[in-house]
Amino acid sequence: MNRVRTSWVRLGLLLILTVPLLVACARALPAPREAPAPKPVTAKKAFVAEETTAVTTSPALPRRIIYEADLELVVEDTQTAADNISAIVKELGGYVAETSLYRREDTLTGTMTVRVPQERFQEALQRFRALAIRVERESIRTNDVTQEYVDLQARLKNLEATEKELRALLSEVRKETKSASDIIEVYRELTRVRSEIEQIKGRLQVLDTLTNLATIRITLVPYELSRPISGRWDPRVTLHQAWRNLIRGLRFLVDLAIYLIVVVLPLAALALVPTFLVIYLLRKGFQRLRKGRTPPQT
Repeated sequence: MNRVRTSWVRLGLLLILTVPLLVACARALPAPREAPAPKPVTAKKAFVAEETTAVTTSPALPRRIIYEADLELVVEDTQTAADNISAIVKELGGYVAETSLYRREDTLTGTMTVRVPQERFQEALQRFRALAIRVERESIRTNDVTQEYVDLQARLKNLEATEKELRALLSEVRKETKSASDIIEVYRELTRVRSEIEQIKGRLQVLDTLTNLATIRITLVPYELSRPISGRWDPRVTLHQAWRNLIRGLRFLVDLAIYLIVVVLPLAALALVPTFLVIYLLRKGFQRLRKGRTPPQT
C-alpha cells in the first residue's frame, strides 16, 4: 500500500514539474498565421470588431535599459567640485554611492560613483560637465535587459504556481499517507523551488535598481595651473629622514658583521681545512716522487 502511495506522490511531483514547462513551450510556439481579410461588414459589426480588437490587444512592454557613463573632469579645486557634484546629485533625486579623495604630489585627486534617476541622466551629465575646466574623457554605455526581465518574470510566475501546487501536495501527503519519506521528498522539492524563486526575485530587484537609476563614475583631476609650484619644506623632516637613514645604515653594517662572524667564518673554516689538507698531501706526494726519481750521487 505504501508503495502505491509513493508512486502516486512521485506521479504528482512529475505532473507539477512538467506542466509549467509545457505551458512555457506552448507560449514559445509561433503564433498561427493570420486568416484572409474578411468581407466587408456592416457598420454595427465593424464597431463590434474594433471594440473586441481594442480589448484583446495588449500594450507593448516598456524597454528596460541600463545607462552607465564614465567622466574624467579637470577641475579648479577637487574638494569644491566633489561638494558641488554631491549637491547636484541630491537635487536630482539620486545619491552618492562612493567617494574616494586622496593626495598625490601635494594635489588632491578623487573618484566618485553616483546614481541619478534615469530620466535625468543627460541633465546630470550636462551639469557635471559645467563644473569642469575641460572634459578629459567621456564614455556612455547602454545595456538592454528587457528580454532578460521578461524571461525572469515568466520563470517566476511558473515557479510560484509550482510552489502553490507543491504546498497543496505536501498538505495532502501529510493528511493521507503520513509517510516520512514522501513528506521529505515533497519538502525537498518545495525547498528547491523556493530557492529559485528567491534568486529570481533578487535578480529582478537588481535590474529594477539598475534600470531606474543610471550610474555615473567621475574622476576628478586638478588643473595644472592650480597645482602648487613646490610643496611645503620643513628642515626638521629632512633631518629626521637623514637620521633614520643613518640608523638603518649602521644597523645594516652591524648585522652584516654579525653574519660574517657567526655564519661566514665557520663555514669558510670548514671549507678551507679540507682544502689545505688535500694540498698538503699532494705536495708530500710530489716530493716523494721527486726523491724516488732522483739518481743517487757517486
